[in-house]
Order: sequence, then C-alpha cells, then structure tokens
Amino acid sequence: MKTMFKITTLLILVILIGSGKTGLAIEKTKRFSEKWPAAGIETLQVINKFGEVKFVNEGGADITVEVKVTVESPNERKVDEMMERINVTFSKSGTTAKAETEMSSNYNFNGKFSIDYVVNIPSDKNLDVSNKYGNVVVNRLTGNGDFDVQYGNISAVSLTGKSTKLNLAYGKGNINETGDLETDISYSNITFGSTGNLKLNSKYSGIDLDKAAAISTDSRYDKFNFGEVVSLTADTKYSQVRIENLVKSLLITSGYGGIKVDKIAPGFESINVTNSYGQVSLGLSNLNYTVDAECSYCGISYPQERFKGNRMKENTSIQIQGNVGNPTGGKVVVKSRYGEIKLGE
Repeated sequence: MKTMFKITTLLILVILIGSGKTGLAIEKTKRFSEKWPAAGIETLQVINKFGEVKFVNEGGADITVEVKVTVESPNERKVDEMMERINVTFSKSGTTAKAETEMSSNYNFNGKFSIDYVVNIPSDKNLDVSNKYGNVVVNRLTGNGDFDVQYGNISAVSLTGKSTKLNLAYGKGNINETGDLETDISYSNITFGSTGNLKLNSKYSGIDLDKAAAISTDSRYDKFNFGEVVSLTADTKYSQVRIENLVKSLLITSGYGGIKVDKIAPGFESINVTNSYGQVSLGLSNLNYTVDAECSYCGISYPQERFKGNRMKENTSIQIQGNVGNPTGGKVVVKSRYGEIKLGE
C-alpha cells in the first residue's frame, strides 16, 4: 500500500512537471538598458506601465536607463510566453531621448509581473513621464517636468523647474517642494510641502499643503487643508476648504461645502466670498477692515462693539456695511445663502 502511494505521488509529480505546473511559483527576469551622453540630451521621455519608475541623481557623464522585468507564475510556459510579450524600446530624436514599455495585448496571464525602471539623470534635464499601474519616484528636478501617473503614487524631494505639470488619478502623492505647479488631481490624496504658484484642478480628492504662494483652483467634492497661503482664488462645489494662515487675499465662490480660515494676516488686502449651503468662518480677530456682509436664510457673527456702520434686517436676510476698527485695513465682502457667516472675535 505504501509502495503504491509513493508510485502514485511520483507519477503526479512527473505529470505536473511535464505540464509546467508544479504548484510552486517560478520567477524569471530579463533586463534592458541604454545610455546616452548627458551633454546631448535636454529631455527624457519615459512611458511605462505595471511597475515603478525611479529617478536618481548619482552623477556621471551619461544618462542611464536600467529596466528589470520580473514575471512569476506556477506555469513555466506561461512565464516564458509573458516574457516574450514584454519589450522596452529606446530611441533618440534631436535632444530628446525616449524609453518606452511595449506589451502585446489580448493575453490572459494568471500570475505576477512588474516592469521597473531606474534612471540616473542630472537634475537639470527635463522629464516627460507617463506611468500606469505603478509608482513614480523622483529625487531632485530643476528642469521642467510633466508627469502623468494613473493607478499609482508619486513622490518627490523637489520639483523646482520653471514649468512642472502633474496629472494624478487614483493614487497618492507626496512632494516636499515645488516651484510653480499645474496639477489635475482626481480620486487621489496628495501632500505638498512648499509650493510656488499652484494651479489646481481637482475632484474627489484630498489636498494637504504646508505653504504656497498663489493658489488657483477649480474643485469638486474635495477636502483642502492648507497651511500658509498668500492668496487663493477658487471655484468650489461640495468641497471643504480650510486655511490656517491667509496672508494677502481670498476670492472664492463656494457651494455645498464650507470655508474656514483660522488666521488672517493684519496686512491682508481683500476677501471676497460668494457662498451657498455652507458655513463661512474668517479669522479676523482684532483686525481693522471694511465690511459688506449679507446673509440670506442665515446669520452673521461679527464684533458688534468694534463695528461702525449700517445694520439692515429684512424678512429672511441680514446685511452689515461699515468698518470694524479703523477703516484703514483690508476689504471684506461676503455674500451667503443658507450658510452662517462668522467674522472672528
């Protein structure tokens, strides 16, 4: 009986091995590489999917691209077939070099695989990067950058070129420092350290930011947590906006969300808010400013003892016009419907 079991087991193993199915994962790798003299290249374009693209600045006379393809499956034949379907091509046109992942379509693969890039490039070169289903990692970039990241994450130490663009969808981001930046963010969460001027189009996303110059945004269904902002111009719907410290100006049209500014600098210039169905809270405590605030189907909270001007109440609306403290400060205009106005104090 024992002998029969051993023979049966051996026959099963022979059959499995013969068919390429052992039940144990088989992993194979192949590599691609290319290099160009850095002096002759201004822009590097990388197009990838299903893996990480990592940029480092390790010096040297050349721009180098190293690609590792890893395929894993219990079926060795499937591993080999998948390997054959993956290729990386390199090209150069003028001062632009290009590395691109190519894959045959319409292939059902039941296993794991990844296509991972490591690029050594001087920080002053321009980058044009597209990556799907994988992460992008950047060290320092002083050249221009154009990044399209979908179903993956992006992280960077600094992106301080004159022109940087980022499209992030269904992922996460962490960027410590940027210069002027133009972004499209959707279904994602991203954290910025300090930025220059930021143009932000976003939806269904969370944006955290420590410090920015001017921000211009068109937002839908977002949550913004901003630290120090010099100025903000925004059109938002169903979005929550919070600013810890506003330095200069705020111009916002908001619906079905909320606006909260914790602290406004004494030297601010102007605040103009048009709001509906959401609370407006402005940290104007102990500041001097002129005010024109009107609320329909809601109320206005303001420092009455420091206010000089007109108070008007009619049916479902209330309006105040005048100044709080000396009329030498900034200008505050708030129009709200179905959303309370709080002016500090």
